[in-house]
Formats: sequence, structure tokens, C-alpha cells
Amino acid sequence: MNSSFEIVEALKLARKLVDRTSEGKLPWDADGVLRNIVGPPTDLLGATAFFTTLEGNLKAKVSISKLGQDEQLALSLVEVDPRRHDGNDLISIAGNESLNPDKEVLSVSVEKDPSFGFDTVSEKQLAELLIDLYKLARRSALKIDGSVERALSYLDRIAV
Repeated sequence: MNSSFEIVEALKLARKLVDRTSEGKLPWDADGVLRNIVGPPTDLLGATAFFTTLEGNLKAKVSISKLGQDEQLALSLVEVDPRRHDGNDLISIAGNESLNPDKEVLSVSVEKDPSFGFDTVSEKQLAELLIDLYKLARRSALKIDGSVERALSYLDRIAV
């Protein structure tokens, strides 16, 4: 359950992420997906989450997941400890806990289309923004615009 404060903060963040991504100023990468072994490394299979790095160690992530019949949209902002991701992670005596964990700054999730409607107008606005952000991030990570442009260029050349 998200607090109203978290929803408001997520709305601000999502708006800026949508703006910067649509302007082409913010590149995204696919997160936690299998790469097609046969094809080129840009062929990503099953990408449902995308991330971008903001100012050094801040990472934003947008994702969509299925929970039964419902789809859940999520946005998170995490402050990553650079030492943890450079292979020099400090491991506790037990061996399974990092002494330098990533710090979750913001994490919200909303249903894409709740059967009983949204609880607040802000939640509805956030869901709409996250849908847009997810689509933009996916296009950026999978380099869809470049692929479409190459296809159009090729079709123009063979039409002559």
C-alpha cells in the first residue's frame, strides 16, 4: 500500500522521467532479461523491467508484472552503493548479507486497471504516467526507433 506522500513524489518523478525520455535525453536499459543466444545481443527476450542511471549512483526502474489477472505497474528509485557493484562487495560474517546494501529511496506500485477503480485521482494519474514511461523506456532500451528508421530507409531504397 502506497502512502499519499509516496504517490505525490512518484508523480513528480514519473513526469520528469517521461519528459526527459521523450526528449531523448535519458537512455534506458532492459533489466533482468534473458538475451537471445542465437541473435545479436540487442535481441532481448521477455523484458518487463527497464532502468536508467541518474547522476552517478541513483537508478530509476519502471516495470510491469502480472499478479493473477491483474497487471501491476511499479516505479522505484534506488541509491546504489558503487562498491557493491564493482566486485568488491563487503560480505558479513554470515556470508549472505551485504554490509553496503542499496538504499531504496522510493518504491510505489499501482494496478494498471483496477476492477473497482482507483482509490484516488493521483493514483489514476500515476498509473497513466507509468504506462507512458514504461512504453518510452521499452522503446529506448530496445532501440525501437532506430530499428523502425532502418526498416523505413530500406523500404524506401527498394521501392525505387
